[in-house]
Amino acid sequence: MGRIDLSLREPTYDAVILGEEIGPVEVLADEHYRRQGSFAVDDYNLWHVQNEGECLVPSTAVLRDLVAHFCTIYDPSRVVGLHQKEEVWFERPVLLGTRMVYTGRYTDKYERRGKGYTVFESEAREAETGSLLVRQISTEIMRIPPQVQLGTGSAAPPADGQVKGLWPEHIASAQRAHESLQPGTPIASLTKTAHQDQMAVFSGINKQYANIHTDYTIAETAGFRDTLAQGAMETCWLSEMLANFFGRSWLETGWIKNTYLKPVFRGDVITCRGVVTAVELNRQRPVISLEVWASNQDGAMTAAGWARAAIA
Repeated sequence: MGRIDLSLREPTYDAVILGEEIGPVEVLADEHYRRQGSFAVDDYNLWHVQNEGECLVPSTAVLRDLVAHFCTIYDPSRVVGLHQKEEVWFERPVLLGTRMVYTGRYTDKYERRGKGYTVFESEAREAETGSLLVRQISTEIMRIPPQVQLGTGSAAPPADGQVKGLWPEHIASAQRAHESLQPGTPIASLTKTAHQDQMAVFSGINKQYANIHTDYTIAETAGFRDTLAQGAMETCWLSEMLANFFGRSWLETGWIKNTYLKPVFRGDVITCRGVVTAVELNRQRPVISLEVWASNQDGAMTAAGWARAAIA
């Protein structure tokens, strides 16, 4: 079992305090941070490494940190929650050497069918200028009724404008965003494998976190058949697909909101897909909207939602 830190609070639904500021925590996006982040999110795109003369840190590595920012005061080795939804705004690229400040707070908690849900909001800003880099809102189940067997079921796809997950085989996939794309056009897909070493680094093994993502015994005790990837890993993979499609504009105007439908276990092969739903003008700038989803090797949808960004 994981080491219990008595100086930290137990991460339970009842222990969550609404509105309490968590942080600020300062983080340096140095070369070690870039390399570790690239490994954790499995993103080695060269345009991140050298883009327009600037060396960039994957913004999804910052998202990884923000999702776990509550662990600043809540013990990460006692977390057995289930990530349900994620919403992310990418506002500015993160340059190598940037000093960032993380802040966050729980903004809501509610109960449905015996389950206790919490909503956590956090953001990363440049320490020097205060400019917003990345912002996220995550919804998690932190109270699970004892009769519920974890890891065996699946959630319903998001209801508002439900994602159908229909892949148009007869239409060629668009490699890059442009104004002439028509609704129904697929974009280039991306396939990832949930490797245990990357899952562990993503979920804090370097900080000695022991949880359902890093330790098989903890996962089994919690009712899972194996260790599982954090839901946010899928959001990072979907984001990489969208960054390939939109380019740098994704890091400046990107928005994604998705629901996690089914657990992703160690060794699962996940394919990320997206289909254009609209091309519209927003403040005189063309914006592409898409429905996006991820499916495992058995064809089961594991995450689904929507995304949009401006065309560069």
